[in-house]
Amino acid sequence: MKQQLELYVHIPFCARKCNYCDFLSFPQPADVQSHYVTQLLREIRAAKAECRDMTVRSVFIGGGTPSLISESFVAELMAVIRGCFDLAEDAEVTIECNPGSTLRHKFAAYRRAGINRLSIGLQSADNAELKMLGRIHSFEEFLKSYQNARMEGFQNINVDLINCIPMQSLKTWKKTLKTVLMLKPEHVSVYNLIIEEGTPFYQMQQEGLLMMPSEEEQAEIDSFTKEYLARQNYHRYEISNWAKEGMECRHNCGYWTGVPYLGFGLGAASYFKKTRWNNTSDLDEYMRCDFTGEDRVSIRKSVHELSRNERIEEFMFLGLRMTEGISSTVFLSEFGQHLDSIYGKILDKDIIGGLVESTGGRYRLTDRGMDISNVVLSEFLLADQPEEA
Repeated sequence: MKQQLELYVHIPFCARKCNYCDFLSFPQPADVQSHYVTQLLREIRAAKAECRDMTVRSVFIGGGTPSLISESFVAELMAVIRGCFDLAEDAEVTIECNPGSTLRHKFAAYRRAGINRLSIGLQSADNAELKMLGRIHSFEEFLKSYQNARMEGFQNINVDLINCIPMQSLKTWKKTLKTVLMLKPEHVSVYNLIIEEGTPFYQMQQEGLLMMPSEEEQAEIDSFTKEYLARQNYHRYEISNWAKEGMECRHNCGYWTGVPYLGFGLGAASYFKKTRWNNTSDLDEYMRCDFTGEDRVSIRKSVHELSRNERIEEFMFLGLRMTEGISSTVFLSEFGQHLDSIYGKILDKDIIGGLVESTGGRYRLTDRGMDISNVVLSEFLLADQPEEA
């Protein structure tokens, strides 16, 4: 059986930066977008040789705003991916879409290109909140976009939402969540807003101009989110992700369970042959690369082969992001050592503290553990422990 592989393709272009966004994205004219796609195709073709014995189980076209570029570029990308890789017949192929840049004819083109999953960035159903976030669309535009996607036959749609945003109340968040779930998407991602340095929101926060919900209000918003999604038959399979049964995002699950992936495009991350790297974030440098010989790897930055301890750490803090948790049997098979021999004391402490639960050799975070996951997961670092020979 061939080893599984995932592919990520980064489209860094957007119509306008949002007030909270620190992603690698920026506006560029159509000619730059065209030249960039040409470079992407070169990079993808250059990776063909080292992946002949692998089957691609998922493709994720993210950004930025991938739906901003011409649908012909997307079709060309998919054609080259099919020509270079063994793409599984049932592969999950996702593209991120912005309601303000996706017309119905684009959805039809995506379907023809073999894309079978959409991730639509709504963020809020409240137009005042959308304006405050710096989004370029209205809820009405999202609704039209969502309906067009359904009419073109898409049966696997994720809706991205952000909560605990400035000026938000439990009342407005309830309206957003209830309105979205009335549309019955297969998947919902809900992210708590994080104020990142270098964003307009960060500057506003530094100046005391950002009115955030209180900790009590944020706790109420999070509590309602969990309760209401569960009541509507969405199960939480990861800290920020809910899905109808069987509709979990296969691509993201791969990230959390150690499936190798190659990232193509500006700033894209890769995890391949136990090594991590990021492509350059310098557009000029990326565009100069001819992707032949040693030049092909010159754009790879922060290349790092993971040590055994680092792989153990990732097994724990990525695996525990998922509600199914991690398996002590799989740990033993992967690392040749019993899980308890390394983490027994930490796990026992967290079980007593109600942060972790154990059933049949599996360990998972409780709801309370999920709520403070950053704190809990940080306990599984092995920085001070020696490597085993």
